[in-house]
Amino acid sequence: MQGVELLAKRIGELGIPPWPAQAMFERVLIYRIPDEEAASETYGETQILKPETRVAVDKSRSPRGIIVSAGLRALDIMRSNGMRLGELVWFSPHVPTRFEVAKDDGGQPVEFYFMNVGDVIMSEDVLERLVPDEDGDSELVVTCNRQTGFRHTYLQDGAVSLGNFEPTHSPDEI
Repeated sequence: MQGVELLAKRIGELGIPPWPAQAMFERVLIYRIPDEEAASETYGETQILKPETRVAVDKSRSPRGIIVSAGLRALDIMRSNGMRLGELVWFSPHVPTRFEVAKDDGGQPVEFYFMNVGDVIMSEDVLERLVPDEDGDSELVVTCNRQTGFRHTYLQDGAVSLGNFEPTHSPDEI
C-alpha cells in the first residue's frame, strides 16, 4: 500500500479528524492513538488499582501515533527509512509539542503532536514490510548509493525502483 492510500486507510479506520495545516521542513504532524492498556485502571492483569493521577498520566503519554503530515525534508528522510504518510510510529512522550484542534463526542480534546522527523523512534509498519514472507521476499530492502561511496543507505520498496535516489540531507545534519 503506497503513501496516500495508507494515510486514507488509517483516517477511515481511526476516524482521524482534519488537521489544521501542512507540516513544513523536517517537521511531522502526528495523530496520537490512545493506548487502552496504558490507560487501564489496574496494573496489567492484576486487581491492583492505579492511583487516578497515574491513570491520567498514562492516558496522556501514549507513545504511538499516525504520521498525517510531513514537510518536504521530512518526507525525504522518511522515504530513505522506508516510511510514508499514514505510518504507525512510536515517539518519545517528552519531545513533541501538542495542540488541540477540537473536542470529540465525549468532550475530550482531539490533539495532534508536531516534532522533528528525527524524534520518531520506530515504525511498526516498516518492521512488517522488512519481515520476509513465505517465499523469502520482503517488501523493503536495504540499498546503498554507489555515487556517494556507499555513504547513504536507505530502505527501498522491492517492487519499485527509485533510480539514482540521492538524499537531500546528510545523516550528520539530523
